[in-house]
Amino acid sequence: MANSWDKYFMHYSDWDDAHCFNVRLELIFEDEIKRLGYTEYSNSDDIYLVDNNISNETLSKSKTYTKNQNEILLSFEVPYDWSIDTDWEDKALVLLGLADEWVIDSSVEDK
Repeated sequence: MANSWDKYFMHYSDWDDAHCFNVRLELIFEDEIKRLGYTEYSNSDDIYLVDNNISNETLSKSKTYTKNQNEILLSFEVPYDWSIDTDWEDKALVLLGLADEWVIDSSVEDK
């Protein structure tokens, strides 16, 4: 199965380095997020090597999630044209394979 973010990163190619796209998800959907290819973000102090394959560089922020007691947070790069398209966030969620019922909210924010 392809990863959730593959269509998103194939669709866009020119990135806005000043902003990020944050998606807050219901915690009860953590298993679904994992099935889409995401892994829980680990602080670099907590990362260990398994067969010398895992390092800080291999854990891209857009392929990981963070969680607290109430929710999961995904964060992605945004394309330069995000502000031009009025329903860009809705299209981005579809490209990312995130179901509407999982999403608490989403927003583009300054980095």
